This record gives sequence, structure tokens and C-alpha cells, in this order.
Amino acid sequence: MLNIAQNRVRKFLIPGAFFFWALMALPMLLLAEDIYLSLPGLRPVKDPTLVIPTDDRYSNRLIKLPIYRDASGHPANGWSGKFVATRRFVSNQSAWIYFRHSDLKRSVLVEKKEAGRPLRFWPVGATLVIESYRGNARHKKIDDLVEIAVMSKLVEDGDATMQAFYPVKWSYARFNPDGTPEITSAKVRECHQCHFIAFQYTGDLVFTDFP
Repeated sequence: MLNIAQNRVRKFLIPGAFFFWALMALPMLLLAEDIYLSLPGLRPVKDPTLVIPTDDRYSNRLIKLPIYRDASGHPANGWSGKFVATRRFVSNQSAWIYFRHSDLKRSVLVEKKEAGRPLRFWPVGATLVIESYRGNARHKKIDDLVEIAVMSKLVEDGDATMQAFYPVKWSYARFNPDGTPEITSAKVRECHQCHFIAFQYTGDLVFTDFP
């Protein structure tokens, strides 16, 4: 018989709404078909300003929705949030992007030879949570929450040749405002096509600047 604690579901409150995550033996995972995504290119560690074309593909992995906010609506321990007034490609929405301090600390910032924003490479295992809202959500109103998206950088396989390049494989997931999974092949590819573009500007598949 499973321990009672393994069956417990935590009610995770964001002001005005409940999020439900299963604990321990009951993680909330996405159940979806294998979805293969293309790499945007490869950036050598020795010269990350150089982009090497590749036709490699990888499988989108299952992602658990992390507990990134506490019951009062503030970032959970070890997390911070950044407000984005206008979402890229969705001008009538704003977003809160949550990131772990440890991920940002382990990321690598590389100055470009020419003028422009530096390149930032996130570490494997890095996870970002994006809450999308209708209108300006600097002061969050849960009724305006449209969806929650999660992206996480995959651990590279044991191919020694890939160690010469910065990892660039990210997986994607989407959740309804109540925290339940809402994912399709089309939505995964939509996420990837958007973040694919960021590779040319920021070095990785993340558009947003972080401190």
C-alpha cells in the first residue's frame, strides 16, 4: 500500500485560484507522443559567436510543473520573477517569468566581439516558468492569467563530440491557469519555433535579458 504521504496533493494558492501538484510518487507529468525538435545550430565553447549548422533533432521530454511560487503568490525559495510588459509576438499580453537563482548563477555570459547584447548560455537542467496574462499584469490578477508555460534544458547524452558546444536542447510544456497539463504536438512546436529565433540574438533559446 502506498504511504499516505505519497498520495497527498498539495494545494498551491496563487491569489484567487488553486494550483494542484501531486507530490513524490505522483508527479504531474505531461503525457504526450514523442515530439522531435530541430536544433537551431551549434555554438562552440571556444568561439560561441560562431554558429555551425546542424540537422540534428531531439525528442521533447516530459516536464513537471515546479513549485515556483508560494501560497501568498511570491516567488518560492530560490526563485525570482521578472515582469515583461509586452510579450514577444503577442502584443496584448504581458508575462511574469520565474527563474531559479542557481540556474542564473551557473549560466555563462559571453561578450560579443561587436557591439550588442552579450550571449547568455543557460546550464543543463535550467528551468523557466512563464505566466502569460491578458493586458498589463504588473499587479497580477488571476482572472487575467491565460496559461503557464515551462521550458527546461535537457541533459546532453554521452556523445563526447557535443562537449565542445554549448548545450541547446530545451523541452517545453504548457499548463492551464489551474495547473493542469494542456499540451499538444502543435503547441510544443509553436513554443520551439518562437524560441528558435532567440538563438541568433542571445546565444540560447531565451529572449529575455536577466540581471
